[in-house]
Amino acid sequence: MKALWAVLLVTLLTDQLEWQSNQPWEQALNRFWDYLRWVQTLSDQVQEELQSSQVTQELTALMEDTMTEVKAYKKELEEQLGPVAEETRARLGKEVQAAQARLGADMEDLRNRLGQYRNEVHTMLGQSTEEIRARLSTHLRKMRKR
Repeated sequence: MKALWAVLLVTLLTDQLEWQSNQPWEQALNRFWDYLRWVQTLSDQVQEELQSSQVTQELTALMEDTMTEVKAYKKELEEQLGPVAEETRARLGKEVQAAQARLGADMEDLRNRLGQYRNEVHTMLGQSTEEIRARLSTHLRKMRKR
């Protein structure tokens, strides 16, 4: 999305330079570079937020809370089913343990996927920034030659 904004800005600036001959192209170029620095700063902030351990900490806290609730629910069920036959209690305990194991595995899988997505976003942002810089450098060299 940022790449589209950058392309739009370049287009607007070049069009503006053509029809406004009283404004020096150096000023427009400086403003454009200021904008690129601003976009880079925003990109860096997004990367820092994605890489922060806050997301991981919140996910870990959520997992711990969920597991605590599952254990409390299991204990409550065992207390309520005290008079029920031992066979049913054992089967229910196994099912709850299996569900707890599946839930733990699913949450761990989610944590791994979030890490992968975070790395992919970081890579994509870096590539987009480099592509924009390369395109702009080429475009600016062409403008300077004119």
